[in-house]
Amino acid sequence: MSKEYGKLFLNVIKELLERVVNEEEANIKEAASLIAKSIMNGGILHVVGAGHSAMTAEELFYRAGGLAPVNPIIDNDITVAHGAKKSTMMEGIIGYAEVLLRSAGVRDGDSVLVVSTSGVNVFPVEAGIKAKELGASVIAITSRQYSLSLEPRNPWGKRLLDVADVVIDNKVPPGDASLSIDGVKVKVGPTSTILNAFITSVLVAYVVDEMVRAGVEPPIWLSAHLPGSKEFNEELFRRYSSRIKLL
Repeated sequence: MSKEYGKLFLNVIKELLERVVNEEEANIKEAASLIAKSIMNGGILHVVGAGHSAMTAEELFYRAGGLAPVNPIIDNDITVAHGAKKSTMMEGIIGYAEVLLRSAGVRDGDSVLVVSTSGVNVFPVEAGIKAKELGASVIAITSRQYSLSLEPRNPWGKRLLDVADVVIDNKVPPGDASLSIDGVKVKVGPTSTILNAFITSVLVAYVVDEMVRAGVEPPIWLSAHLPGSKEFNEELFRRYSSRIKLL
């Protein structure tokens, strides 16, 4: 009889989510403080990742209940939707992350969220280094266990966790996948997408809370399907479209 994989995977995710909540709250709050201060001073949050990590940028962008000043740095050459093998190869090209950051308009006073669960390739490490050089604060979502199990694959000899101002550990196990099936050598059930989405939702909540406590109205998107949303959101489009190309 087949195992109850739904329950098994649920237990894995629950355990990892509980670890994030119990062990990473301080880091999430610190990251939220950097983002909130940046937004209140006229900056925006840029989000960048390669491969499946790029989905975190999409999840945060133009999201009902999400922050308006979010710029997703999404490039076709480094997402799996436009070539799986190509996206992996692009992670090893020196200079590519810097080009994307500069073309996205990252500048002094902004914040940059770099997402990479393994955190050892050229792309995420360069993104962290160059974002700092451009004057932005850098927040990383990565897995310490996974990253420390690998040797750095970049000319700086560093991991993403070494170059960020704040590191949020998503607790993803080495290899990402979490379920073993009898007779199969490779595990299934990747965990990073679920964990990253949870972390960023909590992060947004703390950003909003900090802004409210500072007496500033948080710029939050209202679902386009709700009455009055067009008028409500139009002001946010006017405010941020000059800095966020995809708006």
